[in-house]
Amino acid sequence: MKNRLENSRLGKRIWQHKLFYLFMLPGIIWFFLFSYVPLYGIQVAFRDYTFIGGFTGSPWAGFKYFEQFFNYYQSGDIIRNTVIISLMKLLIGFPMPIILALLLNEVRKIRFKKTIQTLSYLPYFVSWIVVVTLMQRLLTPYGGPVNDVVSMLGADPIQFLNNPTWFYQMIVGSDIWKNIGWNSIIFMAAIAGIDQQLYEAAKMDGAGRFRQMWHITLPGIRNVAIILFILAVGNLMSAGYEQLLLLNGPATASIGSVLDVHAINSGIREGRLSYAAAVGLFQSIIGLILILTVNRIARKVSDVSLF
Repeated sequence: MKNRLENSRLGKRIWQHKLFYLFMLPGIIWFFLFSYVPLYGIQVAFRDYTFIGGFTGSPWAGFKYFEQFFNYYQSGDIIRNTVIISLMKLLIGFPMPIILALLLNEVRKIRFKKTIQTLSYLPYFVSWIVVVTLMQRLLTPYGGPVNDVVSMLGADPIQFLNNPTWFYQMIVGSDIWKNIGWNSIIFMAAIAGIDQQLYEAAKMDGAGRFRQMWHITLPGIRNVAIILFILAVGNLMSAGYEQLLLLNGPATASIGSVLDVHAINSGIREGRLSYAAAVGLFQSIIGLILILTVNRIARKVSDVSLF
């Protein structure tokens, strides 16, 4: 009886807000088609997949390809490189959009603010191929403008790219430059939703801009930051395929080989689809475990969580 009553109330609420659910329908369909239907292909990781046999006709292989990956002599290095690069992007790159949003919020000249916003958003829409080509032109020691300035200062030209000494700086720096503006949009929206009366009250109490930022703005975007951090932790086993494929070279292979590139190369270049699917499934499982763990910790510490 109780379940029937709850179901009837739920149905009434859904019907009452039917227009909102109708607007949600395209998004639900999209996620179902592109996020849930492809889960059927997970079985490729457990089969000796062939195009003739397909998903169900290929012979069952069990954990054969997982064992191949973990027995691969470079698997430990690949996992370590992936975690190191992802951690650096997370710890250094995640706060940057927050800092940019806080700084833009303090700008009072609208034209200057919009100009900075536009310039910071644009790199997000540029492909990594163009970004890496631009980096090669700017940073080359053979006539690049950056090294021209270095030479004018009396120092020797620096080989920034394909150099293990500068590899992490190039990876993290280019990732921040490309994504900082786009990622700051969410924090700017969160700041815009803060009640302006709080700032007025703080001014009356004699609080300056920094104290307003510390005691009002940051607490106001805390929940959004926690949720985005939880989602970012879920990508810890994904260091970024296209960026690492283009910036990594023979000289940096020992610190630049990551799971994303290894899986794509194994599947597309070598045709080992089952092996590549096993590596990708391993990444997804670890990502799921990380999200669940961090989500539980966040719920206990701050009462903010995804679910």
